[in-house]
Amino acid sequence: MKVKDFYELSKPLVLDGGLATELETTREKKFLTNLWSAACLFQDPDAIREVHLSYFRAGADIASTCSYQTPIDSFIEEGFTNQEAIELIQKSIHIAVEARDIFWKEYQTNETNSENKRIKPMIALALGPYGGSLSDGSEYTGDYGNEISLEKLKDFHKERLNIFKPLFSLIDFIAFETIPSYLEAESICSLLQEEKLDIPCWISFSCKNDEEISHGELFIECVQLCSKIDCIVSVGINCTKPEYISKLIKNAREKLDNIGQEKKYIICYPDGGVEYDNETKLWKRYTGISPKEFENYSKIWTELAKFKIIIGGCCKTTPDHIRSIRNTIDKIKFINSPGKD
Repeated sequence: MKVKDFYELSKPLVLDGGLATELETTREKKFLTNLWSAACLFQDPDAIREVHLSYFRAGADIASTCSYQTPIDSFIEEGFTNQEAIELIQKSIHIAVEARDIFWKEYQTNETNSENKRIKPMIALALGPYGGSLSDGSEYTGDYGNEISLEKLKDFHKERLNIFKPLFSLIDFIAFETIPSYLEAESICSLLQEEKLDIPCWISFSCKNDEEISHGELFIECVQLCSKIDCIVSVGINCTKPEYISKLIKNAREKLDNIGQEKKYIICYPDGGVEYDNETKLWKRYTGISPKEFENYSKIWTELAKFKIIIGGCCKTTPDHIRSIRNTIDKIKFINSPGKD
């Protein structure tokens, strides 16, 4: 898909939910290496495919590939050659495409005359931050040390993009997600300007409250930075507590509208409200946001974004959460949505 094709969709879109946490919960996977869920690319690719399918069946318009945390060095530590590592990383796209095609064949076979007909689901290449490759929790703080620079971050993201370039024809989006700092966002924006891509991209930030991203910079300043890049069709939030989202969306929408970027979408996929302990590598055991609560939030967030939104879930959200978003989107009458008079 090209950038202009994205804007022609003129409708809210439903993203999938947590991939790794769903693999942990429903497939009983344990991720104890720097590869995190990407270990399933060689251990159990069928499990990844089944999770993608579960989200498509729940109502997702977009699947995120199992490529968020895929450092080549970590594959080599597992005994793979450099070329084998690249092929495994690229496999994340093929698995998502396979799941999408399986679902679409099912859907077309069973399609009814419902008013809310689905569009053919799309594939987003998931690319995590520099800190994700370190597996030390810095992806949630942006504290990468004194040696980090814009150029080093730019080289990191360029290397990852180059791995996937041969497969760009298979994807619809490039998702730079859980970005914790303004500096890392600058590096991505600089890279995208150089690459002159015509693939829709989004950048989503992890935020520590309803005004600041994880490293402490103002979210609204990050929105303005990203809005200048033509191929960035959406900017927003992920891996952030649901209670912070409404204000973040409201401020982002107002900023984009005020600087003449009304066509840009908001991307929003908060976590399920459960805390992760980086020391123990375990989730703290308390109840997060229920699918019903997520449904109520979804209506508010969609309206605050003026219906120009991609909305899904991050860690500890499930197909039931995505189903609740689908229900919300299908019920709303988009009187003021793009493309409507």
